[in-house]
Amino acid sequence: MDTDNVNTNLPAAANNPATLIAREPGIGWGDVPKRLVFEVIVMSLAKAFADLNMRDITKHDREYMVNELTDNIIRRYPGIRLSEIPDAIALGIRGEFGEYYGLSVVSIERFIKMYLLSERRLRAVKELPAPTPPPAAKPDVRTRFITARGNALTALERKRAGRDIGVMATTVYNFLNQLQLISFTADEKYDMLTEATQQLISELQLKLMTSPPYERIAHKRDIAAYRDALNGTPLDGRLHLLVVNASKKLALDACLADILMDEVDLEELINNREGLFE
Repeated sequence: MDTDNVNTNLPAAANNPATLIAREPGIGWGDVPKRLVFEVIVMSLAKAFADLNMRDITKHDREYMVNELTDNIIRRYPGIRLSEIPDAIALGIRGEFGEYYGLSVVSIERFIKMYLLSERRLRAVKELPAPTPPPAAKPDVRTRFITARGNALTALERKRAGRDIGVMATTVYNFLNQLQLISFTADEKYDMLTEATQQLISELQLKLMTSPPYERIAHKRDIAAYRDALNGTPLDGRLHLLVVNASKKLALDACLADILMDEVDLEELINNREGLFE
């Protein structure tokens, strides 16, 4: 490439090297044109000669040096950014990477290498924010339906075996309820909420016997709130959610008991209502 008629404006360096590295790709990565690397090297050398108060070399020697550096830096140091090349050369001629012996292809490549290994550069890389992982693809409706159906059938088998349904109770309840397979009257739902509240009170009373003193205060406060709720006082968000989830577990347990008693094919019921699932 010809070094004449090259724009002499150097790329602006960032005040914070980490900002520069984060926003600008390495010259060997992405779509950085080779011509742009060539021009930056031309400008960097021109400034270096000026800073050193040296006479410029012949056009032939300059073009040889710039072409060699362009090819070698892209091939050997693809991670360096365009805006870092002037920095590396400027620091090199000032002895930041050891004693300066003059400008040559070899010495400038050494400047680039030492710059990339410098504490300044390494610190900037460490300051980079962690890359944001791409958002996980949301499973399609059919996949989610199959998963939810599997959870429901697992819950049924746990009920059949006399085992606790566990943490999946709320999820399975919501799934079967969406398919309109759980139906209770308003009075039945109220009774389940009441029973769930009483269960939570009993659990907290047991915890009072074994909890350290600093936890007992919170347990007593929650017990009082639950008792007030039985008399019509609204619960706060956290306690209300606990009661709702506990009542859903009771409702699911009753629903699964009916299915087992009536020997209903739950899988067939679910499949017949797949159209209701969203």
